[in-house]
Amino acid sequence: MAEMHRLAPNQLQLDQPLPWNVYDSGGHLLLRKGFVIDRDDQIATLIERGMFVDAAEFRVHEASDVPARYDALSLWESVQAHLAYVSEAMPRDGTLQDEVARLARQVMLLAERSPDLVLAAIMLLDQRNYPIAHCLHTALVADLVARAARWEKAERISLACAALTMNISMLDLQLRLCNQRDALSVEQRKLIDDHPAASARQLIMCGVNDDEWLRAVLEHHETPDGLGYPRKVKTPSEAAMLLHTADVFAAKVSPRKHRKPMIASEATKSVFMKLAHGGKNPFPSMLVKEIGIYPPGAIVRLVNGETGVVYKRGATAKSPLVAVLTNATGMPMLKPVLRNTANDPATAVGMALSRDKIMIGVNFEQIWGAA
Repeated sequence: MAEMHRLAPNQLQLDQPLPWNVYDSGGHLLLRKGFVIDRDDQIATLIERGMFVDAAEFRVHEASDVPARYDALSLWESVQAHLAYVSEAMPRDGTLQDEVARLARQVMLLAERSPDLVLAAIMLLDQRNYPIAHCLHTALVADLVARAARWEKAERISLACAALTMNISMLDLQLRLCNQRDALSVEQRKLIDDHPAASARQLIMCGVNDDEWLRAVLEHHETPDGLGYPRKVKTPSEAAMLLHTADVFAAKVSPRKHRKPMIASEATKSVFMKLAHGGKNPFPSMLVKEIGIYPPGAIVRLVNGETGVVYKRGATAKSPLVAVLTNATGMPMLKPVLRNTANDPATAVGMALSRDKIMIGVNFEQIWGAA
């Protein structure tokens, strides 16, 4: 076993990504590199348990005198890993609420500092554990809209917590359905219909007492026309309606094993047309305004025939910034060429394409690595 260094309190910093993987005394991974600790009491608790890092890595980091760098993709992976662990453990010792709230704050950090990267990741990165990834996707999309709507921080934390736990009672079923080609059985349909209430009950049993969080979970499939489930209420909370909007959009655009993602522009149109309910749900239009008709990660063909991937939102919903990957004849570029589609009618977006229509792979690290 490698030599391990035991961390002291002054070797952990609040709101800074960890520069190394952190283990317990038995060598089990506790925190991944890039994870952000945001409370003093967390540090005290973790130090009391015993936290260790590879001694060689620790010495290299200390000698470099370079501060820890925010790494969006490492934080993305860390949140998913910890959410999977918490969702599996479902601790009933009173710690679940604080653990999920901590992850919610990390979601909010990602949405604030790397909004274009996370939108692209939702649409382009393959997911090893889709049910967990989908909850993260929904939380990120919901927070982007809530931030644009100027919701208070406490409201956004409750919203993100609800997104991360909305399906907690049926994660195993979701994982099976990712590989199931047959129609839903009667039992599976019932579990799906019951999952908002079942998830809320499980959260209450684990000590969650945030009413806005619980209500959003319970009502995240209710709709203003009264045709939702499980209770067919016509007055779901604002958080529940935003959660439902983000949930549906994220499900449409993210890839999974046996289902191609919907083209982003079609997904935004579908959400706007089907979920607005005559303006009773304001969040579909807010979502389109915030992320654009062609959000980062969307594959597009420009009027001049070039094809590329949207890498950043632009000044309007229809004028994103595009990384061109192939020229008008289909030949790959030596490196992506950046186009602002608002600058010239010839480089405006002509049409959106499905991912399999592009003749060259999207190098995620190359385009968004520095985001």
